[in-house]
Amino acid sequence: MTTPERDNDGISRRRLLGAAGAAGVGAVAATLPVGAATAHAAGGTRATSEAAQEAAPTITDLGPAVLGAPIVGATVAGDRGFVVTRGLEPPILAEYDLNTGKVVANHELTTGLGGWGMVAVDGSVYAGMYSVADIHRLNLATGIVERLGRLGNEQFAFDLTASPSGKVYAGTFPGGKVYEIDPTTGTGSPVIRDLRQAVPGLQYVRCVAVGPDGTVYAGTGTSARLVAIDPVSGARTDILPASLHGESFVYDVAVSADHVVAGTEPHGQLVVIDRADPTQNTAVTTGERTIDAITIDGNTAYFTARPSGALYAYRLDTGELTRLAVPVAAEETRGVFVRDGVVHGASGAGLWWTYDAANGGKVNVVDLVDVGLRTGPEPPQSVSYAGGSGQVLVGGNFGLQVRDLARRTSRRVRVDGEAKSMTPVRDRTAMAIYPGALVDAYDHRSANVVRIGEIGGLANRPRSMRLHPPGRLLLIGVRNEYGIPGGALAIVDVRSGAIDRYDNLAAGQGVAAVASHRDVAYLGTEISVDGAPPVAKEAVLAGFDLTTRRVVWTWTAVPGATGYVSLVHHHGLLYGVTAQGALLVADPVTRTVVGSGRIPAGRHGYLAVRAGAVLAVTSEVLARVNPDATTTTLVSGLAGDWYNEPQLAVDEDSGDVFTVRGRNLVRIHLPS
Repeated sequence: MTTPERDNDGISRRRLLGAAGAAGVGAVAATLPVGAATAHAAGGTRATSEAAQEAAPTITDLGPAVLGAPIVGATVAGDRGFVVTRGLEPPILAEYDLNTGKVVANHELTTGLGGWGMVAVDGSVYAGMYSVADIHRLNLATGIVERLGRLGNEQFAFDLTASPSGKVYAGTFPGGKVYEIDPTTGTGSPVIRDLRQAVPGLQYVRCVAVGPDGTVYAGTGTSARLVAIDPVSGARTDILPASLHGESFVYDVAVSADHVVAGTEPHGQLVVIDRADPTQNTAVTTGERTIDAITIDGNTAYFTARPSGALYAYRLDTGELTRLAVPVAAEETRGVFVRDGVVHGASGAGLWWTYDAANGGKVNVVDLVDVGLRTGPEPPQSVSYAGGSGQVLVGGNFGLQVRDLARRTSRRVRVDGEAKSMTPVRDRTAMAIYPGALVDAYDHRSANVVRIGEIGGLANRPRSMRLHPPGRLLLIGVRNEYGIPGGALAIVDVRSGAIDRYDNLAAGQGVAAVASHRDVAYLGTEISVDGAPPVAKEAVLAGFDLTTRRVVWTWTAVPGATGYVSLVHHHGLLYGVTAQGALLVADPVTRTVVGSGRIPAGRHGYLAVRAGAVLAVTSEVLARVNPDATTTTLVSGLAGDWYNEPQLAVDEDSGDVFTVRGRNLVRIHLPS
């Protein structure tokens, strides 16, 4: 599941291209001006005269931070498959010829960052967008793409379906609504009708499907419900068995003449419901976490699931469940379809696969980029520098960009999700992966990604990671599944790979930031709950004893803070940044504040230690943080288009800093 971490008013494409330029790996160095502002009393920016006395940093543009073509929507019409990219600007609606195995067209869409929902009906393909819930239509006869309209104030059109009469239905976030789009009114423009919230108080309609009688079925989150809606009268009935109401999502749904088949998250339940009498139903435990995509062909429901990435077949007449194959291990599936007896699927990394039962269960996987899908710079997720190999790693969606500075090369490596945080560990770079709270590592010797393990429990979204000196323990802070308050601290033994998880260390809060010193881990919490209101009132700092594995103190250091973005321990002081941009310098032993101020302009990001000083990065600036919580801006004008909180990585040998300007990776040399 994906929630909108990024602001809706993110960097525009024009601004992006202006900031990022077209520089490739090893581009000529460029110098940005040293920023300066008037100092103010409580943690201000150092005066202009001080900044002016320092030599200007040198900025080397290394080209796009992470290149790819991940996808979020897929459908089939005749002998063509259609996908929409994720995070690229502009988003691409691509046509894939199922017979030739080539992408034959890349259509640019004018709004949004991608399209989760797709459906084909009456000679057109429709795409439902995010981060604005616009509807676009591709006319298959003319090749013309047009924007039909926007679904109220919604941000995501998560799924689309079509009725036998040609009407299109959309499920949305954050309103949790169902919309009807009638493109065949004869008036020359479509009519968009708000069918209201599927379930009062729920923000997600994650999936929609339409029965042959026109009934619309809407699957919700972050409390799982499956609502049958009469689009004429507006009457609605929840038909999901009450035993599944504890699930976070009905993640996908498909309908035939006789059955409604739905799948859940996070316990991977498949439920088969009699359309005529919904009280007649069967729930099937799959042993998976998420039922990703479902389609019905005759008496068989085909579906894919995570974390395995497997394709299953469930016989609706006999109740037999068969695991058929694993087309792409651990992948999210954007859609599954049956054509001439062959099962087709589209995976989040931009892959198209087929399963042919008549040909001995043969699986064929095509990387759509290799056959013509247009790539582009993605919003970066994370950054890390591995000094031993001289490589900079940047996380993306289902991919990792590995840039070798000495060889002046850059290549993409597939990853099972999004690397939210990374850190070098000996000859590997450890990665904390969303969704599913996985711990993976990129091996710099073999150039492969290996699985260390899963954090498990309710953990889902990694928030930060710290290698605890002398390098034997990885400390990872995580947030729980959608709709479930709380989180955990995971401690990974680097040598054995064993993972210990410590849940709910602060009631109802996740662990968003981690630092450590000697035998204490310093934890900064957050009250945020994915897809649901928070239950805690304010974030805290906590001291966690790494020997006894217990919380030894908690402290409300910044009253009213909703979360911590980053923490570092340096020279006996704990430096922290809150979600509201407050800057804290504290003595963690006496638990007293020794300095407070504000982070400079931009979206608040990570802290790091370089050459005996603490640095802070935002989407706009790189700054030095002083022990009294004042800051000195070193570089301004970054306009970093990050997917998550801005990050930075430090080359301990040269002191150079790696971060992002626009969507490009930059190397910043700071004079000593």
